Order: sequence, then C-alpha cells, then structure tokens
Amino acid sequence: MRISTDRRAAVKKLKSLVLSSKSDVDSFRVKLDKKFRVEFLPNRVELAQRNYSGVKCDFLVPEIYAANRIMIYIHGGSFVGGSRESYRGFCSVLANASSARLVLPEFRLAPSYTFPSSIEDVETVLAEVMKEFTVKGENGMESRPEIILAADGSGATMATAVAYRMESRKRSCISKIVLFSPWLDLAPDSPTLAKKSRDEILTAEDLRHAADIYTYSSNILNRQVSPLRGTSEELENFPEVYIQCGGRELLALQAEEFHDLLKNNGIRCTLDITGDMMYMFQMADEFLVESHEAVERAGNFINRQEGLTPSEEEERHRLVKENNITTE
Repeated sequence: MRISTDRRAAVKKLKSLVLSSKSDVDSFRVKLDKKFRVEFLPNRVELAQRNYSGVKCDFLVPEIYAANRIMIYIHGGSFVGGSRESYRGFCSVLANASSARLVLPEFRLAPSYTFPSSIEDVETVLAEVMKEFTVKGENGMESRPEIILAADGSGATMATAVAYRMESRKRSCISKIVLFSPWLDLAPDSPTLAKKSRDEILTAEDLRHAADIYTYSSNILNRQVSPLRGTSEELENFPEVYIQCGGRELLALQAEEFHDLLKNNGIRCTLDITGDMMYMFQMADEFLVESHEAVERAGNFINRQEGLTPSEEEERHRLVKENNITTE
C-alpha cells in the first residue's frame, strides 16, 4: 500500500476518536464508525463471529498465528463510542503483526451502562476465552493459552482495571498487557491535566467530560478508573506491560509515570514513545509511515522470545535508540 504522508489529514481523522464536550454521544458514535469503518480486512485476516455469554465479539484470524496465543482487544472511544465495526481494521493489522488470533468484544457503553459494566463484559469474555482455549493433555495436565490484553485510550483504563480486579494469584492467566495512548489518571487534580500540551487531538476538558459520563465523581480516584493510582498490593504479580504513545500527547507524562510505578514495584514494562506523534497515530496508517512502524514494534514485543540472538539484540538496541524506547 502506498502511504501519503499527510499530518493534517491524520489529525483530522484521529479527532474522531475523542468525544468533545461540544458533541452529543449519538453523533460522535456515528462519526467514529464512519471514519474508521473498512470495507475489506487488510493482510488477508479472516473474520468470524463469537458470542461469549451474551457479549458479541469479532474473532480475527491472521494467516500466520501462534497456536496458543489469543489477544483480547478493548477499544477506546471515550467510554461512550467505538465498536467492532470501527476497530475491525486496526485490530486486523495488529493481529497480523502480533501473530495472534484476536477477540474484539462489543462491550456495553456509557452513558446507558456506566462503570463497571464494560469491565464486567470484558471479564466475561476473558473467562470464556480462557475456558475455550485451555487444553487438557493425555496426562491430565492442562495447557492454558497465552492471553494478551490490548487496549487504547479509555479502553486501556478498562484493561488495567481487569487486572486490578483479579486476585493476585490469578493474574498469571494474563501474559502481557499492551496499551496504546492509555488514559491512566482521570482525577481532576492530576498534575498532567494542568500542564500545557502540544496535543492536537485530546484536551484535559475532553478527559473530564468523558469521565463525568463514565462514572460518578466519587469513583474517579478508584484505581479501576485512574490506574496510575494503583498501590503496591494491587500491583502484586501484575503482568508485563508495553505502553506505546506519541511524544506530543497530553498523557505522555502519565505513561512515563505508570512505567515508573510498575518498575518500582518490580513489574517489567516497556515504554515506547514516538517523538513528534499525536494521540493514537497508529490508527492513521494511510497517512503516516510512523503508524506502520509503531504497530510492527508492538508486534515484535508480543512475538519476543527470551534469549535473543546477537543480531536480534543489535536490532532491538537500534530501535531503542531511534525511537526513544525505555525498557525494563
């Protein structure tokens, strides 16, 4: 596919991902679906439909996939928008890059269904997927699938909430958490929201507006709504995390703070910041070369094997240096 580098067009498209305080929910949903709907899935990814205890899901299968790997993708959309239709294209690209079959749930949305309805739907899907793909061998031993939770924006809030809500000993069922442009602290007193930003897509007012619709103000400090405020106890046995965002984002500093929080609690975390990119630049791949490169790096993280060869390690260091990636 030929890529036209057009930052202005990318920004215009990506603004459709965020609910503005000047927009009503219904028109926002329609616009988001219209902007990101695809007629054909890329990379020859196959689409099937699944229903997990009432939660409708896309089941995306790339040509080549790791037999034991399943990714569950929790889409963004300011808690009120987004759908399988609008995220099908991006998730197909990610599934292909990650060599993973991908489950894309149609969870309940605010304002009709407020916190924690969407999280409960994801938990339902996680439990059913785990049950479906756990295999019992001839010796009676069970082989569990490699489950990856991936999410963007407001969906990243839900992905971390799913892990927080688990008992510590059960978190091992999640292999990795992959977060794109995550929303990590929605509290009004968040220092990040008071800073000036070069963000072309997202404003502090947008975040507060979405948070007001998603839940009561008394819940904002809840770690399941503002995961950056998680405690050491809540982070015990937390899965390995990969965070990817643009350097111009309003919430890039929160991503750095979450990386430090995880690191200080002994959790492995990779922070991948692309210097001059905007919020969710990965979803403007027809306009930005950086979009393709970023998804490829995320796929490389998911595909990573312990014990890299010298040439693989050299390539990893090159990417780290060129893209301002911090790894722990």
